[in-house]
Amino acid sequence: MKSSEKKNLYHRFLEKELDAAELDAFFLLVENGEFDMDYLETMPLVEEKPVAAPRYKIKPLFKTLISIAVAASLLIISAAGYFLHRQTENLKLQSSFTIVRVPVGSVKIITLADHSVVTLNSGSVFKYPASFAPDNRKVFLIKGKGFFEIAKDKKRPFTVYSAQLSTTALGTSFTVENYKAYQLEKICLYTGKVEIGSKIKGFSPLKLIPGQQYSQMGMEGRQGVFTAGGEVKSYTEDGTLIFDNMNLTEALARVASYYDIVLEFDKNKLNGFAISGKFRNEPVRDVLQTLLFTHHLKFKKIPEGYVIMN
Repeated sequence: MKSSEKKNLYHRFLEKELDAAELDAFFLLVENGEFDMDYLETMPLVEEKPVAAPRYKIKPLFKTLISIAVAASLLIISAAGYFLHRQTENLKLQSSFTIVRVPVGSVKIITLADHSVVTLNSGSVFKYPASFAPDNRKVFLIKGKGFFEIAKDKKRPFTVYSAQLSTTALGTSFTVENYKAYQLEKICLYTGKVEIGSKIKGFSPLKLIPGQQYSQMGMEGRQGVFTAGGEVKSYTEDGTLIFDNMNLTEALARVASYYDIVLEFDKNKLNGFAISGKFRNEPVRDVLQTLLFTHHLKFKKIPEGYVIMN
């Protein structure tokens, strides 16, 4: 903006003649340091209205200093009000959440305000704020599975809250699974480090390194590995259901979330059963038939989904 335009904007501000758009432009200049004391001194004074015979004559230099001081005070007060307004707006954004529900059979990719990327699997439900706080970044995986690629920010740790667990990182990539209806949560770490906390009393924070995982069913947790050693392969989520010698209870919980249905089964009776398979955009009935056939298990249809029977 030209010097003459800034001077005109400044004088109109003092006369309270600016509209909303012009006020925004003025305060943006203030925020960028365009109006400092040196600049104010170069501005011509606002024309004063005549007053009735003053008793004392104010010297021109003193009069100039008074005008500059008043103008500077007005500017500081206005700038403070603007910054307070900006802070209030940021707080509103931090408390304004978006909830994403991923349709069955699809994958949703979200770029957050800090440039972290979240890839959500079919049937997942995810909640995140429009803006993060100055000292932390908090999001919520309400249901399903998400792959998180976290932008580095040493001053603001990134935490994913699921049902009972919280997974905190700085710059890292990992998956979080939350199947609350089946009391099952799982975290797998691909790069960086994470620290896992819990709402459960007596739970000691747990740290993972790449290739390690932590799963919790009910009140029981287990730390292990998901790679046989060597370099951990990068993770991609393309909507494919993959089971590699997976516990049948965990597999069924994942199927229920993926297809957004209810699967009723007795976890205790399925202990010791493991399955393998790969499915993509197949009818849920076909998936269940394939998974249960190996262990001679049957299922029947109910309004909400299916019941698994021995």
